[in-house]
Amino acid sequence: MIASPLAQVRCCSGSFVRRAGSVVSLFLLACAFTGAAHATGTMTITCLDVGQGDATLIESPSGMTMLFDAGNNGKGNGVILPFLSSKGISSLDYLATSHYHSDHCGGMDEVFNGIPVNIAAYDRGWSYTTLTYSSYASAVSSKRQTLTAGQVIDLGEGVTVTCVALNSNGVLSAPFDNGSDENEYDVCLLVEYGGFDFFVAGDLVGGGIGSEDIESGVASLAGDVDVYQVNHHASATSSNAYFLQTVQAEVSVISVGSNSYGHPDQGVLDRLVSYGSYVYQTETGSGGTLPENDLTVVGGHVVITTDGVSEYTVAGDTWTIDEQSNSPVDDAPAAGLRLVGNYPNPFNPATEIVFESRLAGAGALRIYDLAGRSVVERHFDALEGMNRIRWGARDGRGRIVPGGMYLYTITTP
Repeated sequence: MIASPLAQVRCCSGSFVRRAGSVVSLFLLACAFTGAAHATGTMTITCLDVGQGDATLIESPSGMTMLFDAGNNGKGNGVILPFLSSKGISSLDYLATSHYHSDHCGGMDEVFNGIPVNIAAYDRGWSYTTLTYSSYASAVSSKRQTLTAGQVIDLGEGVTVTCVALNSNGVLSAPFDNGSDENEYDVCLLVEYGGFDFFVAGDLVGGGIGSEDIESGVASLAGDVDVYQVNHHASATSSNAYFLQTVQAEVSVISVGSNSYGHPDQGVLDRLVSYGSYVYQTETGSGGTLPENDLTVVGGHVVITTDGVSEYTVAGDTWTIDEQSNSPVDDAPAAGLRLVGNYPNPFNPATEIVFESRLAGAGALRIYDLAGRSVVERHFDALEGMNRIRWGARDGRGRIVPGGMYLYTITTP
């Protein structure tokens, strides 16, 4: 995970230590003008059983909600709205649509017309030429907004949803309205809560059968995750080896139903297991299978809950979070570098980053935005003992950076 800056974005004032050879790097989120809270409750993600399609509900401990995709036509009224009602959810804060195929956006107009949407209905922009898309676009027009790569949606209580990529992540050129490339255009979301990470990207493809490889470029933006909602219902065009090796998901969830495409593909199932994932499916599907020690067919909604600190559950099974990010600084193991804090926090241009180095010598401060792009790199001579560095909120060209959340790393001998 150290190679992926975005994967290290965890919390506002917690820290953790990672060894990289003889160098210890500490990663911390610096909050510019707005702060994110520690995990203080339970986040719930429900991969809804909408048959052959996708619909995912994210519920923050704050009570804020986001619905990502809404299954095929009829699934909004037939599945999603009754489910929301059963949970006492009378409005949604956000809708977000991965792309414009009917098994992802078909039920979105029904949801929008059936329940208030408080803030926005996000999608990838551009357009598509089907009646299903037209119904969707017409319904959500009053709340519709276009996502941008790196955009962070704050669901409160430390839950963030980051659009890590969309519209082919630079592989294809605009205009992004070629119907044959619709799967390549998917919105890719990374949901983070404390040390827990969940990745979902609709029908994103990774090459093969005439598709472009978008997954490989997105993999490093997602980084090491706990749960991966499998791209494209585990189609043979999804979940390539490089992507799976990079995201290292302990759990994979496949949203699938009876279909004529052979989903889930046996090769994808085998790859998931070979890269260490246990698989949960909403339904059996019409493709391959795995022995029960590798796969559970839930036969309904797959519910994920987490405290963001130590563990999460999937369909009632308990798993351990693989990144502990909320331990106090003083609990970090002895190392050559100890992060003391950044003050004042939330971040402002006068904030100083304070750390203690066991050895004197060359050091580096690196700042990244939430898309993992380098903002500035500064080299310095670290002192033995306590050190203070002020960033000043300027990029490598001396320009003031926009408000938002940033990741920084400190490296010393």
